[in-house]
Amino acid sequence: MSRTTDSQLLPTRSLLAVLLTACALVAGCSATGPDGGDGPIRIGGSLGLTGSLAAPAAEYHAIYDAWAEDVNARGGLLGRKVEMDIKNDSSTAAGAATQYQTLLTKDQVDLVLAPYSTFVGAAVVPIVKSSGKLMFNGGFPDTGLSDAAGGRMLTAYPYQPQDYTKGMFSAVAELPEQSRPKTVAILTNNNPFTLDVRDGHDGVGGARAYALDAGMSVVFDETYNAETGDFTGVVGKAKASGADLFLVLGLPEDTTTILKATRTVGYQPKLVCACGSQVITLPSWKDLGPATEGVVGGTGSWPSQNFPGTDALVRISQGRGETVIPAYSAVAFASLQILEQAVQGAGTLDQEKIKDFAYSHTFETVVGPIRFEPNGTASYRQVLLQTVDGEVTPVWPKDVAQTGLRTTAAAP
Repeated sequence: MSRTTDSQLLPTRSLLAVLLTACALVAGCSATGPDGGDGPIRIGGSLGLTGSLAAPAAEYHAIYDAWAEDVNARGGLLGRKVEMDIKNDSSTAAGAATQYQTLLTKDQVDLVLAPYSTFVGAAVVPIVKSSGKLMFNGGFPDTGLSDAAGGRMLTAYPYQPQDYTKGMFSAVAELPEQSRPKTVAILTNNNPFTLDVRDGHDGVGGARAYALDAGMSVVFDETYNAETGDFTGVVGKAKASGADLFLVLGLPEDTTTILKATRTVGYQPKLVCACGSQVITLPSWKDLGPATEGVVGGTGSWPSQNFPGTDALVRISQGRGETVIPAYSAVAFASLQILEQAVQGAGTLDQEKIKDFAYSHTFETVVGPIRFEPNGTASYRQVLLQTVDGEVTPVWPKDVAQTGLRTTAAAP
């Protein structure tokens, strides 16, 4: 995909930042930033550094630290150093609510980052909104919460929950007729986020609707609770349904357990999609071994698209020993690119001025150009991945694909 030529497209460093950096090198030049402050800019948020969300949270934390180090080496924001104040919410909504109250009242951070995951974010959105702050969101996509935020949440995800299976069904539609699945099994975590992946939002999108539009019959459709540990029984039921497309709409941890069960019971449909999260991009994916073969999943971008910031993100990921850039890392990085460009472009920490700037400009990010809709969401963009011969490979859309979608089941 080619880069936008929008005349309002922002450089990573504004002219103002360059002038401030030059000024700081001149003896006697004031160190006070253009917004009148002279101390560090404090950026706060929370992550589930312990608990069930610790694996993706570690990706976010690594990106936050690397970005802060880099931006400070480049002179900071508005000529001021940045300090990250990332607290542990223990992967709970209650923990996040407490931490954001602290960040906004006691710590009085200047800028706010979203937590990871929808169920945690739901507790935070009203708190941040009532404070008058903007929230830069690389932690969760949710159209309903974006609507509720009243334009005060800027989301870096290039697709929303109702779009998570859109790439899967689009890729299937491009297969030869004889290779296309005809029946669908859907197994969904009883979580507001994954239920939206299945049901759509306000009548738009969702796996059920996409299946209907594709002329496929849903022959198995069940939910499970987050506490479920043994999936062999329910996966056995999906197998008995004879469905030749199996959609696993779960969070990373439970998805991996379901895929293990799929291999254990010998369920081999034409296609399996881990469509409820971007687990296919996490470092732990390779630990599943043969259970990942043929499994499909999604992400927001791929390095070959060479969007701005890709080289830096690749270096960070390789430094962590990763062979695939986690989707969570990409949206975390994109949210910080948006934060940096918006603050530098507005030339102030005034939240209303930053908001006005954000909604009137296009941002260059590692997940592609983003111009915000009135509710703070971005236009749809997705890359479909599949594990082929043990390697995670892009298979859709055609301009990114390195091979075609293969209708092969996980290895027996």
